[in-house]
Amino acid sequence: MKSYNVVISEIAETDLREIVQYIAFERMEPFNARHLLSRIQAAILELEKMPYRYVLVRDEQLASRGIRMLSVDNHIVFYIVSERNDSVTIVRILYGRREWKKLL
Repeated sequence: MKSYNVVISEIAETDLREIVQYIAFERMEPFNARHLLSRIQAAILELEKMPYRYVLVRDEQLASRGIRMLSVDNHIVFYIVSERNDSVTIVRILYGRREWKKLL
């Protein structure tokens, strides 16, 4: 089975750090923050083997750029698969109720 290299963009790393900090410090739920972080990391690692498992976004313009979405609890991991480089690039990790179309 083909394996893909997963790359997390700087902005996606920032997104994840901010999500975890918000849950841990603002909502005072450090256990839930760690649990969500683990779930998101595990979901991202699964993309090494099955990057096409998840659908393209439902926005035509974004879908034409190859942006796919993976839901983890109330958050969405947006990513692009590159066959040329055998890679998966995590573009953003956002809370599902945000206006994510404007942020991509």
